[in-house]
Amino acid sequence: MDVKTILVHLADDEECERRLKVALKLAQIHNAHVTALFITKPLAMPAAVAGRAASSVFLESAYEASRARAKRLSTEFKDMADRAGVDHTWIVEDGEHLGHLRYHAHVSDLVVVSQINQALNFEDHFRVRLAEELVMDIGAPVLIVPRNFEAALDPKHVLVCWKMTYESVRAVRGALAFLKRAELVTVLSIDESKEGMLSAAEVVSYLQRHDVTADAELVPSSDRSAADTLIEEAEQRGAQMMVMGAYGHSRMRELLFGGVTREMFQKMRLPVIMAH
Repeated sequence: MDVKTILVHLADDEECERRLKVALKLAQIHNAHVTALFITKPLAMPAAVAGRAASSVFLESAYEASRARAKRLSTEFKDMADRAGVDHTWIVEDGEHLGHLRYHAHVSDLVVVSQINQALNFEDHFRVRLAEELVMDIGAPVLIVPRNFEAALDPKHVLVCWKMTYESVRAVRGALAFLKRAELVTVLSIDESKEGMLSAAEVVSYLQRHDVTADAELVPSSDRSAADTLIEEAEQRGAQMMVMGAYGHSRMRELLFGGVTREMFQKMRLPVIMAH
């Protein structure tokens, strides 16, 4: 699938400008439109804020600061987009982040969000799971940008984390525009059985019919977690991007017990395209 509309999530957070630059660079590469969605509601409540009155004062001040930043950033964004020759739309919304992102994602080919901030206090980890919730809730693929990410956005080697599930299938199809541009795509399975290798080989054949240079690799399971294995394999092979299905069950189970998807959100060091 071609990437022709990129939705980028913006807010009053430290990774905001990084996400915006990522979206603009991707739009240049893929000749795409950028919809910049700035949502003014604070992403998290500081641990020091307690009580209804304190929360109300904090929210009022935070909204005011966020709207001021949106106004400043809109001018910068329009200037950057014009200089880059990128068609663009600027939208500012109040309210819940997930709801607004879900709505605008219906007419987007790719949604750009940031990796979770591991420095958040424990309570905010329960409230600020935006990337995870978004991947589970929308039909479009989601590009999660690692914190402090500075590398290239036109990857020459992409690692596909393959498992024979519909989530993996949707992730591969959603990332096809990136896979076509890559010089090499490695379809990696973690499995001790021959079936895992065969399914990955079928994906390679599918990709080759789309003019994608790909190969299949099988990594035996080990004592390492699946997320650690995938991250280490990607880095050892020199991959610059990862593609994987987001596997989720009940929200409470994922929240309390984690899983490979949640662990990947926490540990990722490369951009990851996910789909559910």
